[in-house]
Amino acid sequence: MKYVVSVVDAKGAEGIEGAVLDALRLIQWAPIHGENYLIKPNMITAKTSEQGVTTDPRIIKALARHLRESGAKPIVGDSPGNAVPGRAVEVFEKTGMLDAIRECGAEYVQFEELPPKMVDLEGGLLKSVGIARQIYGAKLINAPKLKTHAQATMTGAIKNLAFGCIPGAGKAHLHSVGNTPEKFGRIIVDVYSAVRQFVNLNVMDAVVCMDGNGPTMGRVRTVGKILASRDALALDMVSFNMVGIRPESVPHIREAIGRGIGPSSLDDVEVLGELPKNVKFRLPYTILSAMACLAGSFALSISAIPHASPSKCTRCGTCATACPVSAITIKDYAVVDKSKCIRCYVCHEVCEFDAMLVQRRSIR
Repeated sequence: MKYVVSVVDAKGAEGIEGAVLDALRLIQWAPIHGENYLIKPNMITAKTSEQGVTTDPRIIKALARHLRESGAKPIVGDSPGNAVPGRAVEVFEKTGMLDAIRECGAEYVQFEELPPKMVDLEGGLLKSVGIARQIYGAKLINAPKLKTHAQATMTGAIKNLAFGCIPGAGKAHLHSVGNTPEKFGRIIVDVYSAVRQFVNLNVMDAVVCMDGNGPTMGRVRTVGKILASRDALALDMVSFNMVGIRPESVPHIREAIGRGIGPSSLDDVEVLGELPKNVKFRLPYTILSAMACLAGSFALSISAIPHASPSKCTRCGTCATACPVSAITIKDYAVVDKSKCIRCYVCHEVCEFDAMLVQRRSIR
């Protein structure tokens, strides 16, 4: 089977909607009249698309308008990191996503408003997981952001589905069980396998991206592309390779390939459009530290441990609430108990004040 991924230039504010439509035309995707479509962006914190964190609201508007013009119903929802009832609305408002939803006439839903639907998993690490009920009864349009990730190496289409479809605190348990990159990759694919049946389309925001210590505190990179595919694994493989990251080096991609739930290699994927040249993403310090450990290097510590900057920490407690193993206490600033820390870096991910740092540390 040949998988298809389109790659289209996105130039300026007026170019976003045209680029989205061009990407859809290249893969020959069109909405079905009368169907409900749930668009799921990548929403973590109140950091914006221009900061390389949130899916660009203009992409969501373009998709929703296209759906409405085709006689389909657009719905938009997601569960941001550390979401509790009411928190998602705040993130959607501060990032401009809620305004975009209202402007295009889409319906907004909060995944935390309904109790999750418990679904059995097949991977062995977890028996079941709670999935947002809103994704049932709708065709799912996955709209991820291209970024690095401190624990997963890269985050894209598969991870956006796996974790974003789990409401609120349910994500914490997955992090505590997936306490190594390989286990984390297995869990991501377990959950993705459970929701894959609902996915109808994947449209990736690779306009303003992030490398380094992503997914929220890395370096902003402008790539200027929009990608689309019916298959999330194919989209991830092409987009990661596009920025110099070998797809098989990412644990959840390697796991998905091994399970045969998509293309087995890039040779199975047809790319329609022009890939950017000479774009190479930096890896997170956490991944570099792990690689140095495996290589026997003494230049870096065995693993990078998160720690709070006393001058930046606002004592808001978000990191402590999000920590799956209760390794953080709030004193004059957030303090990480190194003996408890499992290096999942959720604290680093959810901090909106760039206070929870992950840095290389010399053992000398």
